[in-house]
Amino acid sequence: MVAKSKRQLAKLALLALALLLLLAATLLCVFLIPRHHRKPLPPGPPPGNASNPDDSVVAFDFSPYLIMYKSGRVHRLDGTARCAAGVDEATGVASKDVVIDGGTGLAARMYLPPAPGGAKGKKDPGRLPVLVFYHGGAFVIESAFTPLYHAYLNAVAAKARVVAVSVEYRLAPEHRLPTAYDDSWQALNWVARNAGSGPEPWLRDRGNLSRLFVAGDSAGANIAHNMAMRAGTEGGLDGGAAITGLLLLDPYFWGKKPVAGETTDQATRRQYEATWSFICGGRYGIDDPLVNPLSAELRRLACSRVAVTSSGLDDFRPRGMAYAAALRDSGWDGVVEQYETPGERHVYFLDRPKDPNSVKELAFVTGFLSGE
Repeated sequence: MVAKSKRQLAKLALLALALLLLLAATLLCVFLIPRHHRKPLPPGPPPGNASNPDDSVVAFDFSPYLIMYKSGRVHRLDGTARCAAGVDEATGVASKDVVIDGGTGLAARMYLPPAPGGAKGKKDPGRLPVLVFYHGGAFVIESAFTPLYHAYLNAVAAKARVVAVSVEYRLAPEHRLPTAYDDSWQALNWVARNAGSGPEPWLRDRGNLSRLFVAGDSAGANIAHNMAMRAGTEGGLDGGAAITGLLLLDPYFWGKKPVAGETTDQATRRQYEATWSFICGGRYGIDDPLVNPLSAELRRLACSRVAVTSSGLDDFRPRGMAYAAALRDSGWDGVVEQYETPGERHVYFLDRPKDPNSVKELAFVTGFLSGE
């Protein structure tokens, strides 16, 4: 009997050790894999709703971003945290939130770098370039107010010394495209008006409208490109403002036919086509110029400088490179710059800002905005 009890205890000890090893391995994976590239755990069963059975039936699984249920309920799996504006201790950059359109909820977070040296009474540093930034997140997650983008814009504003406006556009699927484009266009023109003579003091008193930059990452880079195209096809911005430079960070572009270097895996291509259709509610095809700039009249792009960054392991890298080449060959009268980080995944620099590759990428970004 004693021997049997000892054997049982030994089995229990081995089982406990195995469970501890499994837990340690799981935690290691969670902390080593970048947030944007983790495979999410299967979602637990949604809360029951006896009055609406469709509330537990999945209509579209857009993991790792969100799951939409047949009832219309949307469960976001990432990008939902929020942080307050204020003065960043690390950089001294001040930020504040502004409402652009109270009717729709269109808003932005603004950033203003401190005076050089940070001391009062020093010479007026003068007017600063203006940056309008659109966040990524596949058009369905993230925000101008999430810690991820708040930290990134603080760093950019501090190092490039720009007045930055990070736009809080409305997200799909509650607001399918073209809502994000229309919100972004409205915000860009709001910036143009205020930097000229509007009531917003950070733009009116500190912004230099002759150095207006439009930028974004991933889906936000897609938006930024389309804002410059819209300015070129709709007669420019309010008050005659012009976009100086366009900065596209790992842009989200796609199309039906693979370009050189793009995946030919049909399952992957069908997935990208399905998610684009989900984002726009089937309104635009996968070769629409909104998502496939290779089908656009690129010569009408309304800016004089474009910078495109890419990451070596990013599915979107080949089309971003093809975009830069097509822009050069389109008859567009401007300068294209490219920057690539080998061996990195999509928008890696957001998750690991202190990584040497991220520091180098930020130096390229701030150099472009500073004209260096």
